[in-house]
Parts: sequence; C-alpha cells; structure tokens
Amino acid sequence: MKKTVHIKHITIGEGIPKICVPVTGSTREEILTQTETAAACQPDLLEWRADFFEKCMDEEAVGNVIQAVRKRLGEIPLLFTFRTAQEGGNRKIAAKAYSELLCSAAEQKPDLIDVEICMESVRDSGLIGQLQSQGIRIVASNHHFEGTPSEEEMLSILETMEHAGADILKLAVMPQNPRDLLKLLSVTEKGSRRFEQPLITMAMGGCGVLSRIAGGQFGSAVTFGCVGRASAPGQIPIAELREMITKLHKFREKE
Repeated sequence: MKKTVHIKHITIGEGIPKICVPVTGSTREEILTQTETAAACQPDLLEWRADFFEKCMDEEAVGNVIQAVRKRLGEIPLLFTFRTAQEGGNRKIAAKAYSELLCSAAEQKPDLIDVEICMESVRDSGLIGQLQSQGIRIVASNHHFEGTPSEEEMLSILETMEHAGADILKLAVMPQNPRDLLKLLSVTEKGSRRFEQPLITMAMGGCGVLSRIAGGQFGSAVTFGCVGRASAPGQIPIAELREMITKLHKFREKE
C-alpha cells in the first residue's frame, strides 16, 4: 500500500505535486527576509539550505535561525537541509560533524530533515531512526551534478533509502541529453510502483526542466521552485511553476 506523509496542512504523496521553495541567505537577516518573501508566495513547503549560512557550523546560531524561520512560516512546513559539497552544496563537512549538526537541528523541531544517504557512515549509523524518534520526517537524498547514473543504479539508490527507513526518497541528476531525462522519468515511474514511500525526483539544468513541471505525471510528489535566487540549476519561479503544474493536473483529471 502506498504511504503518504502528512505534515501540518499538506499531504505529500497525494494529489497535485507540492512545491518547495529554498532559502539560501548567508546571514540571519538575509535568511529571514527571504523566508518572509517566500512565505508570501504560499509555497507548500520551505527548505532552509543551511550550508549557505555563514555560521552554519555554529549549532546555537543554526538553532536560533530555525526557531525564527518557523515563527515566520506559520503553517508552512520547514525542511532543514545541509547540502554537502560532495553533492553540490556550499560547504565541506566531515561525517561526524554532519550527523551532530542534524541532531542539533532536530532539537528545534523542523518538520523534515534532509539526510544524504551516501554520506560516509550515515547510512548504517542509526541517524535516520534517531531523528525520527524526535518526530522529524526524513527525506533521504542523493544528488548527481555531473551526470545521470544508469536506471539500475538509480533504482538501487532509491532501494537503499527505502531500507534505511526514510519517509521520503529524493533523487536528483544532471542530464546531458534528452535520453538522460527519459531515464530519470522512467526510474520515477518504476520507483513510484516499487516503493511505498513518496518519491521526489528531478533532472536539473535546462535539459531537465520538463521533470520539474511534469514529474508528477510519473510519480514525483514534490517539485522545487524558486523565489529569487535558485538553489539548483533549472528551478522555475514559483508563480509560473504553480500555474503550469495546476493546468497540467487539471487537464489530466479530465481524462
């Protein structure tokens, strides 16, 4: 039976794909300003990319920002993400420090936390279960900024996320041509039938824009749009993205 993830007023894995907007400010002031601007656009979720924060290794400073962001979001769920340099993020970090930072962030109760499943020692460390025990939903993620793995490898990565006990499985790739895009969409369709957890998949860059608009037709439950600065290549401004997804979903319902 297909699972869904219910957080505040949204249900991930049901109905029209949800739109998540990233916040990438480097200072507390920038982060809160971006949060208020993004919240005014009413995304389904907001992602704070803590790896852009100038004090991201200061657990107290990170905790204070989480608290302030939550207050400004109201009923909009918050996804906490520290994207490592190894997977296209803004900072290098050792595995131990990464785990400690996520555990510290969990104490401030973001609704979801992103966990890089291929991070050294993370997969078998019990980190996911430890975070979930605090009421946090886990998005297990894997990002390929240099290309697109084979379908078999992508499905294997998603299976690893499933076995690790994640609530949501996320995979992002960088297509070099339309064939790569088709591989990602094929994996999304197969994965949506194989795995119980909701999937988030995307092909980045200009070649992958279709996956951000039509990924829901293949089984992706969330797409990422932007308000101002994008956090990954190919993100579409939220107003345009919402209009396209809504129209696509509307015409599909007429079938």
